[in-house]
Amino acid sequence: MTSSLKVAILILGFLCPCSADITSRGPPSDVNSLTREVNELEENLAVNQLAILHLLNRDPSELNNERMSTMESEVQEELRHLREVVEEFTTLREDLITLKNFVYVGKFFHHEGKDFYVNREQKLSWTDSRRWCQVRGSDLAQPTGDLISFMQRVHHLVLPYVGSASHEAVWMGASDIASEGQWFWLSGTQLPNNFPWDGIQPDNGGGNEDCLEIAYKRDGTNVFYNDHVCTYPRHFVCEL
Repeated sequence: MTSSLKVAILILGFLCPCSADITSRGPPSDVNSLTREVNELEENLAVNQLAILHLLNRDPSELNNERMSTMESEVQEELRHLREVVEEFTTLREDLITLKNFVYVGKFFHHEGKDFYVNREQKLSWTDSRRWCQVRGSDLAQPTGDLISFMQRVHHLVLPYVGSASHEAVWMGASDIASEGQWFWLSGTQLPNNFPWDGIQPDNGGGNEDCLEIAYKRDGTNVFYNDHVCTYPRHFVCEL
């Protein structure tokens, strides 16, 4: 028992490498909060490892069978708790890394119970925009509720980054790639019948406009949902 448990402890140690390089340069408060939680779990991990080693290093000659059985149960319980700590620690580290990947290149905002992120410094095709979000554990935005206020919020956040162009747009997480005229969010949910398209949109102009965008003019006079060619470079919104 003792040998196998010690091996288990060593394996757990490798599963949870604890690096000192957790904090980043000038992070916002939410990154600091996650960092503190990670550090606290590191301490908790060390305490549990020491507790297990203390139990394992008792002299067997001092113990009767009943005590040995009790110790075995205690060790198993400590290992169970240790695995829980490792799992939580790993999840928090992944969340922290994901958050840091977002922090310096865009803007977070909240809409009707969901968190979103506008990448307003890069322009990619619809497919590459989705891949950028997915690499960071998210996907292109699929908002619910008041879609007009969502559109206006995105417009407000991205407008200062338009540059000299008179017309710009931001990719969203819906398309009719699978079946022309049948618009679905990436989740597989069909866009509602009252989706606030602009005017005659979606018009599939040129026969190949299959991806959803929020389009707008630089002067802010017109902001609208539109279908467009998926290969065009756009800013984009990720849903966290």
